[in-house]
Amino acid sequence: MSFGLIFVNNKDVVTLDSEFSRLVIVESGTWTTNSSQNTPIFFSKPVTTTEPPLVFVRPNAANTFYFCQIIGAPGNWTAVSFSTAIVGSTGKWFSAVFRSTPTATYGLRLWDASNTLIFDNGTPCAQFTATVNNWTYLGSTSTGQGTNRLIWTPTGGFPLSNGDYMLINNIAFDMPGLVSRQGNMYAFWDFPNDRMILQAVGVDLPSAQYLPMVFAKPVS
Repeated sequence: MSFGLIFVNNKDVVTLDSEFSRLVIVESGTWTTNSSQNTPIFFSKPVTTTEPPLVFVRPNAANTFYFCQIIGAPGNWTAVSFSTAIVGSTGKWFSAVFRSTPTATYGLRLWDASNTLIFDNGTPCAQFTATVNNWTYLGSTSTGQGTNRLIWTPTGGFPLSNGDYMLINNIAFDMPGLVSRQGNMYAFWDFPNDRMILQAVGVDLPSAQYLPMVFAKPVS
């Protein structure tokens, strides 16, 4: 930046800058899957950004997430939905956008050069903590229904005990097949072994995996 405000923490990391918006938490809460193992979470009010909000989840125990989707349309995002492998499972979630709202009655607000509010000290923020880009292929098993389940784990490991939340938006993408079909994505929180497992179920899927998994946590 050539002018404005910049804030650097004691690890020399920029945490606030007048040119770039923070990741602002719009809403947060807890979830419990219903009898169909599906969890629709309706936002208390629509998120009006053009792009869908970033939704992060963290289960309280080992579980698998699949059939994830952000529901709505540009300017009117109304809910997030996902299924889990365990009925009655619980966890925490939050949704976030790169846009602040005027909330505090006193303190600090920042606008960028286009007069967009990018920080309000009364609005809670989140911070990206990790990205998994490299995967180790663990093999494939048959589902017995004409498809295969391919399995990967982060190369070098990725601990789940650090309080991170997983971004749902990426898991909502299908994995392209080698010829004609796509595969559904599954993310397994393997707490007993302190690792994340990524799975894809399809007919003609490649063994190479390039989907990044993104993690964040609320800033306390």
